[in-house]
Amino acid sequence: MGELDFFMNDRMKVLQIIYQHQISVEGNSFCPLNQQEIADLVPCSKLKANQIIRELIDAGYVEMIRSRGRYIVTEKGNIVLEI
Repeated sequence: MGELDFFMNDRMKVLQIIYQHQISVEGNSFCPLNQQEIADLVPCSKLKANQIIRELIDAGYVEMIRSRGRYIVTEKGNIVLEI
């Protein structure tokens, strides 16, 4: 299973939420949801959503653009979503 073990919980939900809520502006796609909005959709606490997003960023599945609340799913994240 390897990398799939990483996603057998709320991480996959957060990754899917970020992917499903991406919008495109001037050719750039990103998820405009903030951590509280993501937490409400999981559902989980904002603290847990923050932790999961940080783990996804650290593992290379999500990138944060700008300094607040703009997330994009990376190519590595898209591969996991296709499985």
